Amino acid sequence: MGFWIALQFLTIIPMPFKKEPEMREIASSLVFFPIVGLLIGLLLFLANWGLGAVFSPVITATLTLLVWVLISGAMHLDGLADSCDGLAGSTAEKRLEIMKDSHTGAFGVVGISLLLLVKFAAMVSLSGWDWEALLLAPVFGSWAMVLSITAFPYARKKGVGQAFKQGATALKLVIASLITLAAAVLLVGWWGIVMMAVICLVTITIGSFFKSRLGGLTGDTYGAVKEVNEAVVLIVTPVLLSIGF
Repeated sequence: MGFWIALQFLTIIPMPFKKEPEMREIASSLVFFPIVGLLIGLLLFLANWGLGAVFSPVITATLTLLVWVLISGAMHLDGLADSCDGLAGSTAEKRLEIMKDSHTGAFGVVGISLLLLVKFAAMVSLSGWDWEALLLAPVFGSWAMVLSITAFPYARKKGVGQAFKQGATALKLVIASLITLAAAVLLVGWWGIVMMAVICLVTITIGSFFKSRLGGLTGDTYGAVKEVNEAVVLIVTPVLLSIGF
């Protein structure tokens, strides 16, 4: 059940069970986040490989990014947009109120546009020998969510992310971290340790910023953490490979 909950939360694939998941089942899904991320990465790799045999690098990157957005249902992009809009508020309460608004403001549009532009540019620049970035970006992005859920307080009294936060434990974080690290080392060698350290630093920095502005994190900021870290992986992976890690 935990795997299906993670799949439902990170993708548009519905859970094949009718019953309402229990709190412990929602909490158990955290350890499966990196596994679902790896499945998404595999889909992106196959899409990029197949499209690349037919189209130019620019068109291939565009269509692969489209697949990426569609498979996630743009849920985490929406979280990024809401998080950016919330920065316009003058107090933590006002920022949280703005983030609940279903309308997207100027800050949200700019945030989504810049994030997609960075992802697109990074994907266009990927060469045949650093395809690992496409596989690892969703893995590390999903793991960064587990880290942020575990490490930072929840800003609202209730919300979608509250169920994950209540069940988050150090043990679940350790298991998710080991799965993530194993996938990275298996795919690209020991530089996966370096990448995990980079993503950890980025996640803690983003989480600390949102905590200072909101008093904690929310489901929207979890999505923002995921999106930003995916872009970081796309940018950093070719750099690490080029210098011989």
